[in-house]
Amino acid sequence: MLLAGKPYPQPLPLNPFVPDTPTHGAYEECLLLEQKKEWNEFADDLGRDFSESIVNNLPPVVVARVLGHALRLAPSDDDRGVLAREIMDCKADPKDLHCSPELLAGLAHFVAAESNASSSLPPQSTIPKGRRLLYRLSRVLHRRSFEEAVNARSHLLTPPLATTQTLRQRTLSRDENCCVSTGDLDLDAGFASLDAGLVLEPSRALRVTNVAHIISQSLSSNIDGMTQAAREKFDWASTAAAVLKRFGGFSTYDILGGDNLNSAVNAFTVTETPHVLFDCLNLWLVPAQDEHGDVISNTYDVRYPESTNPQVFRMTGVRRRISFRSVTLTDGAVVPPPHPRILALHAVCAQVAHLSGAAEHVSDVYRDSDGISVMTEPNAPTELMRKLKTLQLIPQLLDV
Repeated sequence: MLLAGKPYPQPLPLNPFVPDTPTHGAYEECLLLEQKKEWNEFADDLGRDFSESIVNNLPPVVVARVLGHALRLAPSDDDRGVLAREIMDCKADPKDLHCSPELLAGLAHFVAAESNASSSLPPQSTIPKGRRLLYRLSRVLHRRSFEEAVNARSHLLTPPLATTQTLRQRTLSRDENCCVSTGDLDLDAGFASLDAGLVLEPSRALRVTNVAHIISQSLSSNIDGMTQAAREKFDWASTAAAVLKRFGGFSTYDILGGDNLNSAVNAFTVTETPHVLFDCLNLWLVPAQDEHGDVISNTYDVRYPESTNPQVFRMTGVRRRISFRSVTLTDGAVVPPPHPRILALHAVCAQVAHLSGAAEHVSDVYRDSDGISVMTEPNAPTELMRKLKTLQLIPQLLDV
């Protein structure tokens, strides 16, 4: 779901990192790859046994920008260093001068291969494809040992102490029975207020709300279409892919606790439109600052892609600034606000998706083709040509 026809991918700027450092070298690899137009330019390097996903999903320029912008926007120097090492490890042979294009594409696959967005709000048990970028980037930046990955997986897959219903009750209480993005009153809460004889403002909108998870309830996915060599290279991700051990220096368990993914720090109350925008990385939150440049606690400014028409954004009813709070329930339990580090993770991934062009490109490749099942339909020729153009990315690679 994109609010505008096309985002505005940003070319990688000049290398901003200190020369003769791993980060500088990794960024140079991205700059080199950005100059390539199609994968068939790597025919000699890839050979016949290449990973299909690198030509079906992302062209070289998008792969380069996904990794390059991720290096630039990494939340900390430690995160940046981890990603730089992963990039420099993408060599088929340690003696090679440059990284393998296939392995670089495989690494970018974790970040953006499924960043195409769903056009409608999915059931709570499913993951919007846009959100998967969030988890892939966090896995890449925080590759850990096999033992750590297993331990983290066991924690995240442990049934949470809080049920989904409990989480909804807690977030509604904390968020004052309103959508945090629009201020609309929860429909059930409005009915209950009227039944209790309370008077509501006539202009107050009543809307169905639900719980938006920042980190999804499912944290695993597989890499498809890769060669055996590429699968072996990223074998660590087959275990760690279901894991958010930590991001930006935080421990998953320390933040989520026994409630696991149903922790209130990982959720907020929202109506359908802002929920879809947030899930699809078309809306993200950044810490708000006062007039002196100091961060305002638990307050965030809403950001959206530069390609979005401001008028369209205003028509969604989403506020430009959102504030969260904590609340103490009648039983003494404290419901904290969403954790800033988790929100920061989401924000980084959204920016990488749009700056690199990955969000639009993968959405275009995986666009629903049901609409062109009949060639007499008006858009059928255009859609057919688009599909054929995608297939033309690989002709030279298939020659023997």
